[in-house]
Amino acid sequence: MAPPAVGIGTLRRLSELDAGGHPVLSVYLGLEPASDTGAPPAAYARELDAVIARMGQRIVAGEMGSLHELLRRVPRAYGMRSLALFSYAQGAAVEAVPLPGPVEPMAVVDTLPWLEPLAGIFAPGDDAVAVIDRHVARLFRGAPRLLVEFATVHDERHCRPALGDCSPQSCSRPSEERLVEHVDRLATLLLRAHRRRAFDQLAVIAPRELWPTLEGALHSDLRARLTGLVELDVIDAPPREIACAVAQHAHSRRARRRERSSRTALPVPVTIEAVPDATALTLV
Repeated sequence: MAPPAVGIGTLRRLSELDAGGHPVLSVYLGLEPASDTGAPPAAYARELDAVIARMGQRIVAGEMGSLHELLRRVPRAYGMRSLALFSYAQGAAVEAVPLPGPVEPMAVVDTLPWLEPLAGIFAPGDDAVAVIDRHVARLFRGAPRLLVEFATVHDERHCRPALGDCSPQSCSRPSEERLVEHVDRLATLLLRAHRRRAFDQLAVIAPRELWPTLEGALHSDLRARLTGLVELDVIDAPPREIACAVAQHAHSRRARRRERSSRTALPVPVTIEAVPDATALTLV
């Protein structure tokens, strides 16, 4: 059989899934297969039931039935080491993605597919980048030069025009309450990803006006890894361009740090000691 056909294109396709704000169930099954042909459907079915039970959240019976039926139809591809399942519209639409690497068994209900474990298979490192504005956020894991996007959040439910103001401009900015909810949601998603596999460092690209709200929303574990808040207009940029911008910022930050260190360093005292036939410089 062919190896699992999963890659960055799969991530992009799933990230663009429009569930209309309705719940999306994302399930990762991490059984090690007994052979190269993969784990038997019954074993995955038992793991599915166990993961859902541990989640402690009621799942619609029809949705579980759709997932079990999907498991019976999943081809056991050569090289398959784990499986991701996605269900939305209460099981009316389900999808299985065979994965070539192991994942931690987990289940998440959100308004978007939770792709971070899948992205972690392809990410070459554990740096995190969050690109945020008042309406949209994009979350990445990877290395300074190669980032993998694992969540795209659109928050359009924020209009609160002033009394008597029906102009389109009045709906162009979210209310402060909605903005805080938006930022809190992003902080929760980042923490969820960090707790699954810890980030080495975190860079946040956002308008300067959001920085206080963002810093206040981040968990202390993430604030400890925060390397910078950067103001750049890259919300619609491809991941490669964002990675280059972050790498350039990191390079500039290190250069400024070296410059400050050289300016503030105390001069090293030097004494001249006479010795036969020579003059030696001795550091004291």
